[in-house]
Order: sequence, then C-alpha cells, then structure tokens
Amino acid sequence: MKKILALAATLLLINSHQVLAGSVRTVYYQDVDSNFLELKIWKGYGLTINLMSTGEVIKQVWIGDPSRITFTSNGSLCQKSNDNSNDLNCSQGNATVLFLRQITPIKFANLTSSSDGNTQITIITSGSEGQKQYQFKLIPATGSPSYTSLVIKPDSARPLPVVPVAIKPEVVPTTLDRIPTPATIPQPTAATINSILPGRALPRNDANALVYGLAIAHSNGQIKEGSITWKKAQDAIKLLRQGKRKEEAISRSGVKEEVFNQLIQWGQK
Repeated sequence: MKKILALAATLLLINSHQVLAGSVRTVYYQDVDSNFLELKIWKGYGLTINLMSTGEVIKQVWIGDPSRITFTSNGSLCQKSNDNSNDLNCSQGNATVLFLRQITPIKFANLTSSSDGNTQITIITSGSEGQKQYQFKLIPATGSPSYTSLVIKPDSARPLPVVPVAIKPEVVPTTLDRIPTPATIPQPTAATINSILPGRALPRNDANALVYGLAIAHSNGQIKEGSITWKKAQDAIKLLRQGKRKEEAISRSGVKEEVFNQLIQWGQK
C-alpha cells in the first residue's frame, strides 16, 4: 500500500503541478505547440501569460474578437509598418508578459464578434530558436478562478520522471490482459493519503483518479513504467488536465478504452 501511495504521490507531483501550484498554471512549449489549449479569463481577475522562462520576447499579438477581451503588456510590441508588412525585427518588441482581462462588450464597426464570447489569441515571439507562434482559445468565465497566471516554460525545464526505488522493475507485463478485480486490491484511507501528502487531500477528478489507478496497476505488475501503455496513460492524464473530455483523451492518447475506464475505477475507490 505504501508503494502505491508513494507512486501516486510522485505521479501527482509530476503531472498535476497545475493544480498544486494554486493560481499558477504551468505548461511547456511542446504542450502548446501540439495542442490548441483553452484558457479561461475570469471576470474581475484576468489572466497573465508569462514567457520569461523561455527567454523569448513578444513581438506581436492579435485577438480574433477584441470586443470582449483586451490585453496589455509589460513592454512594447512591434508596430505595423507603413507598407502593411509586419516588422518582427523591430527593437521595440521587448515584452515578456501579457495581461488579459474581460471588458464590457464593445460594438466595433465592420467587425464581427463571436456568438458565444469565445475567441482566440495569437502571440508571435522571437528568441534564440527564431520566431515562434502561440495560439490559445480564450473563454470568458465568471466566479472564482482556478488560475490567474499561465507560465510557459521550455521543454528542457520539464521534470524528468522519478522511478520509485521501492518498486522492483523486474515485473514487466506491459498490458492489462489480466485485470484483477478491484476487491483484491487494498484500498487506501484518507488518513493514509494525508500522511503521504500532509495538508493536501487528493481531489479525485478523472485526471487524478487515472494517476492513482496507474500507480495501482504499476504496483501490481500490470503496467511497466515506460511501456507503451504507461506512456499512453500519461498522455491521457495530460489531456484531461488540459480540460479535454474523456472521449477525446482516449482518442488522442491511443489508450484502450477498457484500460482507461479500469484505471479510473481503481483510482476512484
């Protein structure tokens, strides 16, 4: 049981830093490059997009529908040239942080607006690897925010997986061909979990349930760490944390639906 809890705690720390970090959501360039991430802009709070860790500077920014969301930056942006071309080599473009916030809707002449309030933002940056383009879907939201800052970090800063030494690697089955019934697996108590992560109860949303179920399957020798099934389950966890639905997480990660459902079932016990 301690092995299962230790691995679940490790996976949570690796995969759910966005949840444990409070109001800060952290992503890495590969996450942004391969996915059209959704960002919520909470009314009265706003959202910062922080690129300091990447070493890039922001050159230009566009919002598809600027009638509901506006932005400011901590530095200058490149201005449009007289010949209608975009000069991304301008010396004025030196911003590293954007601040987005909701505004009272404005009706712009000859400009259409989205029907649901959602729109997209395009950010053009320049750095040691040349120019990059970031695109996010912006969703106006109300109520208490889950995060108020998005920090983008380079892939080189991504934490490496930690292999718990207490779990012997010689048990190497790579699939869940034989899934024992959940009744045969000892289930942890809330007190035991809190002893591993003091002061942090494990919220069992689908992503965290999948993390915990993966730890159980690993401890029982059903999924080897680093195997194809392990990696697909990790991808599914990441997609769930990005706000994707179960069906999309299964489809895009390639994990078998029966494996996905069994892991979540174990993790919710």
